[in-house]
Amino acid sequence: MNDKSSSQFSKYRILGLVGRGQFGKVLCARLRDTGTLVALKELENKRFPTSKLLRELRFLLTLQHENIVSCSALMHHRNYRYLVMDYCEGGTLRDLMNYSKTLPLRQCFDLINDILLGLEHAHAANIIHCDIKPENVLLKITAQGWQAKISDFGIARLSQEIDADSNNTGSPGYMAPERFYGQFSISSDLYAVGVILYELLVGKRPFSGMPTELMNAHLNSRVSIPDSLPQSLQSIITRSLEKLPKRRYKSAQEMRLDLVQALQTFDIDKLTIPSSADSCPTNFFVNKAQFFASQSSEYQINSIAAGDKSRFYTASNQFIHWHNFTLDQSEQLIRAETKIASIAYVKKSLFIATNRHIYQFIQGKPKIIYKFPTPQNFDLEPLKLTISPEADWMAVAISKHLEIHNLQYGRAMRLEFATRPFNTVIAYDRHHLVAITNKPNTQESRAIVISRRCNVLYRLALPIRVAHGIATYTSDRVLLLEETNRKNVYILDIKPYRLIRIPLNYEVLLMVATPWGYALSAKYVDNYDLELNNESPTEQTILILLDLRGNNIHNLIIDGKVTAIAPIDTHLLAININHQQVNQKAIDQPANPKPTSNNKIYIVNLKKLEIDLIL
Repeated sequence: MNDKSSSQFSKYRILGLVGRGQFGKVLCARLRDTGTLVALKELENKRFPTSKLLRELRFLLTLQHENIVSCSALMHHRNYRYLVMDYCEGGTLRDLMNYSKTLPLRQCFDLINDILLGLEHAHAANIIHCDIKPENVLLKITAQGWQAKISDFGIARLSQEIDADSNNTGSPGYMAPERFYGQFSISSDLYAVGVILYELLVGKRPFSGMPTELMNAHLNSRVSIPDSLPQSLQSIITRSLEKLPKRRYKSAQEMRLDLVQALQTFDIDKLTIPSSADSCPTNFFVNKAQFFASQSSEYQINSIAAGDKSRFYTASNQFIHWHNFTLDQSEQLIRAETKIASIAYVKKSLFIATNRHIYQFIQGKPKIIYKFPTPQNFDLEPLKLTISPEADWMAVAISKHLEIHNLQYGRAMRLEFATRPFNTVIAYDRHHLVAITNKPNTQESRAIVISRRCNVLYRLALPIRVAHGIATYTSDRVLLLEETNRKNVYILDIKPYRLIRIPLNYEVLLMVATPWGYALSAKYVDNYDLELNNESPTEQTILILLDLRGNNIHNLIIDGKVTAIAPIDTHLLAININHQQVNQKAIDQPANPKPTSNNKIYIVNLKKLEIDLIL
């Protein structure tokens, strides 16, 4: 390896492995001088000869379009060559289809529109991709949704080369019939787009099986399209998947315009497609075996923390109680001098935050470990506190400064930021935290990765405004709630950087991480109308259970307002429900309501629920 190639590679700091392609790995890296994120596509010399490299590089340099991944440099390093390309933090379309089983229909059409725009540009340059599939469509996150970018022109062909080329390399699930005989055309790419459109709308590909079975199906079998789809969409899918190339669309623009026109023939918001579990929640109180135990409380619980040996803690106003759910016992542990904002139990230490102090409960006695400069109003400004997984340090953000306290040696370090206050701080591993601040007058935020020694390591530009975030049980991963649209939560992988949007049907109120995934509560309905059976109506909450990949696995409708939630064991969730009933006079005179409250703590045993969850 020469000095020049070493110098080239030293310009980049490798952040991690993003994925593996046909000819090597794909790495996430950051330019050391500018901080710009790039993707390094590794091409092994023996598996990807120079002729193929020059071909793909030629295509990438020729095609400059917002819906095609661009290449900015070629780098040599040891036995590998690397294409320096756009970094797409949203992963691939395949990742999105795996994560989000119920993509919004408008977003499905926007993605297809992006793919067709990219192909329109490539076809105008006489370049045929030849391997369009969800794995080769990369995604950028935007405030409006996802932007699709076509990648991997490794087997692309020029139109004038088609007749001389007998290579039938590709992905059988998305290959047009003529592709199996080494023939290519513009309509071959459009056939693959038709397969993706079918998969997005129906939830599966039109044909499945082993490569030989797929070839036979593409050559001989007719496509079966559900009658639930509008006729205009059925016509587009049928034409794009015709067996003979001459019967298909002649250009990407023609197919795209047909799709735009089809959307005007029906109400897209009323069109339904196969959905996941979040459209069919079950009622929490139908099966009494679904909860393990319950305890009543005269105070509204605003925070719950797991303890040890069947014990957990609750906070309500100025009181901390401990509970033993196996023995159905509870006892007041402490009364604070002022309102309690939150509690946390980390490594056998109970942390209590009030609007004046932060305490660490050690050997039965509270010890002040932080004093706020002025009393805080957490009703207006949420607490920005995070504790390390080992309980050896914590970070507190107030306005534009951040303090990191070493709890073992009683030392404190401070960082001043001159721009914006922080929205959330999250200790995501033993040595690092991420602090997030929103940019004014934009739909963007910035995530600042900081070490426990108060060193700013690097910054990530996020294309969303963040309301709140929590640590997770997965390394280098946090869960974020969008501020602009609280129906969107995001999985943020910090190293390497990856941002995955999880669209939900309800506005999220609370989020907690568990070893098996995430539990979210959201406002389900406010019902102040009398029921036919004359029972007093109650507010309802929906409890949304997601697995580690963000897939919705189960939902529970709860009569009442969930004010606190926490995992207290691998398969147990503690939730506090405030059953607030409105009497008849309150309904007749809504200006002077007189609700009555009944707080109850439930221990939900997830093993009793019929859900696809490995505990």
